[in-house]
Amino acid sequence: MIVFVSGAVRSGKSEAAEVCAIRLAAGETLHYVATARAADAEMEERIRRHQERRMGMTAPWVVWEAPEGPDQLLAALRPPDVVLLDCLTMWWANVLFAGDEWKTEEGAFAAARCLLDQVRAWAAACRAVVIVSNELFSGGVPNDIGTFRYMKMLGWLHQQLVAEAEAAAVVECGLLRVKKGRWPQ
Repeated sequence: MIVFVSGAVRSGKSEAAEVCAIRLAAGETLHYVATARAADAEMEERIRRHQERRMGMTAPWVVWEAPEGPDQLLAALRPPDVVLLDCLTMWWANVLFAGDEWKTEEGAFAAARCLLDQVRAWAAACRAVVIVSNELFSGGVPNDIGTFRYMKMLGWLHQQLVAEAEAAAVVECGLLRVKKGRWPQ
């Protein structure tokens, strides 16, 4: 099962996804794939807030840090486990810009397919994968080719994942709006 949660920056999507993952886990193992890197003071603060919020929950999280964590996760998954990926947007940036894949359309598409296949493998190996991603498409088409390919392939990933998801929602101002399926209770 795939559950997809999107929204703007600081919309409340991570909190909604965490609650969803805890419900779906029903006491089983929760895996948290943390994709953000602390590149500056603001990101360090955001990561710290996310960590503190998780520590304050009664559910224990097994944390997998990017960039290596996502690759190692599959071997650890069991059928009753639940994975929370927070967030696809950062993971995709880490993957796409780690090498030269972004320089060609074919390279970017191949990297996106690999990422999608990895999420599919997780979903096949466990109870559910809850995916958090950002909505980045309201500002128009970017001028530079790297950002254009990043956004184009992120849009493609969103479409593929939502098509395969049992539930998909958008969070705006802390309010969850279900766009597909029934939200896990």
